Amino acid sequence: MRVWTVVAASVAVAWLGAAVGVSAQAKVGGDPKAAAVKNPVPSNAASITKGRAAYNKSCRHCHGLRGLGDGPLAPKAPKPANLTDAEWKYGATDGDIYNIIANGVGGTSEMKGVRSEVTATDMWHIVNYIRSIGPKK
Repeated sequence: MRVWTVVAASVAVAWLGAAVGVSAQAKVGGDPKAAAVKNPVPSNAASITKGRAAYNKSCRHCHGLRGLGDGPLAPKAPKPANLTDAEWKYGATDGDIYNIIANGVGGTSEMKGVRSEVTATDMWHIVNYIRSIGPKK
């Protein structure tokens, strides 16, 4: 089962890369192509735990331990997104969130993508973790 999850994640990532471009950055309101990508990693306790670990390694420095945008390396302007509130400026689907993690935001934001540092599967785990701390659907 685990092998199929990794294979499915790899296929989804390849499709996402082709659909939104290798260096596509987030768009205000989300990206329809990114939004169409479904999360191949089931959101369960194991995934959320893995996502928390990956988040703590790659994201908490700016977004903070609880996702409030108050990490020790958070820029002052613009401040990193509060991942626990209901405002999702760049889209709220799993595909949009994955796209932001992978490719960054661009523009005036200092949010850089981590696709060269974090595996595709771990990025999907981070999506599941962010969902667990964010607003309920």
